Amino acid sequence: MAHGITEKDTMMSVREVPWHGLGKVLEKEPAGIDEAIKVAGLDWDVVQEPIYIPGTPILSNEGVETSYVEVPGALANVRQDTRDVLGVVTKHYTVIQNREAFDFLDSLIGSDMHFETAGSLFAGKRVWVLARLPEWIEVGGDDVAQYVFITNSHDGKAAVIAAVTPIRIVCNNTLTWALNTLKRSVTIRHKGEDMAAKLYEARKVLDLTIDYNAQFKLLGDKLAQEKLTTAKFEKIVNTLVPIDEDTMGKKSITMATNARGKMIDFWNGKGDDGDTRGNAPGTKWTAVNALAEYSDWGRKLTSRGNQVARSFEDNALKQQALELVVAA
Repeated sequence: MAHGITEKDTMMSVREVPWHGLGKVLEKEPAGIDEAIKVAGLDWDVVQEPIYIPGTPILSNEGVETSYVEVPGALANVRQDTRDVLGVVTKHYTVIQNREAFDFLDSLIGSDMHFETAGSLFAGKRVWVLARLPEWIEVGGDDVAQYVFITNSHDGKAAVIAAVTPIRIVCNNTLTWALNTLKRSVTIRHKGEDMAAKLYEARKVLDLTIDYNAQFKLLGDKLAQEKLTTAKFEKIVNTLVPIDEDTMGKKSITMATNARGKMIDFWNGKGDDGDTRGNAPGTKWTAVNALAEYSDWGRKLTSRGNQVARSFEDNALKQQALELVVAA
């Protein structure tokens, strides 16, 4: 369980985008949301059931019998096909089924939707789907695909999150920046009765976030025209990964030094996947992509499953890197 992917988890990916080697690799993308959910093994529901605990023992002619008392206000989210308990929630929690969470992509993108990957983690506690929009954009001379990413949880610990996510194809970087005040994601809480209305409102908000890509392109093209020296890049790296020999232990210093080296390797086109600098080397565009590539792929992983969460949900390092590069 600690590694994220269990024997009860399933997932699919079309060809090798964006996580090669993760799950069932398909040669042809699913024809629609129904096929995507089925191929990814997400065609199961979650039901809520009461929780019982042992009560006061009852004496009878046959001996001591155990009685059970229902826990008031608590429910178990149970995966219907495996009977796994995915989470314990309050009576105010509303289950959003996999099909329901992913369905509004049909209204947003329609027949032009291209499913790239979908699956589950932690025996179904977390599920996700990634769909590519039909339009590609060129940023800094590099091809960037536009995606909508949706994640849902059944353990009571996270909401449904839908976000517009650009991915730079040369190295599969997810470039999820917070650009000014432009909204690129929506959050749907598992509370309230009218989930259909909430999902409808989310569709309207997310439709507006498609404009995120236009602003993303403007910034990316601007960064691709601004030169950056290796010395300045190394200064940014040192700020992102500080080393204080007076307070840090030997192991921490070694880890930080290795992290700095990885970032510089990506900047120099010497990463694990070769030269991924693209068509604007030696620029701020190269810098932010090198740091994003380190964030997605360069840090030590505890599992391939954790790659999913890291690429789309752990964006603090990318945002800090962007701000430092822009200011350099």
